[in-house]
Amino acid sequence: MDRYLPASTPSLPVVLSITAVATGVAINTGFEPTLRTIPALLLVSVGLAGVANHVGDRRVEHLQQTTHRWWLFAFTTFLPYGLVTAPSSESAAAVGDAFSGPVVGTALEAVAGASILCAVAVTVLYGFASYGIHPGRPSPEDRVLD
Repeated sequence: MDRYLPASTPSLPVVLSITAVATGVAINTGFEPTLRTIPALLLVSVGLAGVANHVGDRRVEHLQQTTHRWWLFAFTTFLPYGLVTAPSSESAAAVGDAFSGPVVGTALEAVAGASILCAVAVTVLYGFASYGIHPGRPSPEDRVLD
């Protein structure tokens, strides 16, 4: 498979990386440091490194498309989480009550958090690539010297 062509389905390493990020988000307890903080940060870091490694060698145009897709996915996964955790109207509260519960809330938080973190990682890669810090392109120093 050519690494420069967009894949129609995610590969197993990408799925495992996203799962690691979601697991890290799920086991994190928040901003107060506990024994679960270090494993959570380790899982999130390894998962984001896997996602970044998968898309890091792509062309800038493909990174731009990937960034758009990740943000669309992040927005889509955040909507149910937002409805469950912060309903502000009666219809949103009804939807939130249907999905209420610690397991569902944790799962929605993990998926939404993982998708947002992966979207940020891909966006950073795209930002670097668009400014010339990208494999296969001349370095910024070489461009200045030319």
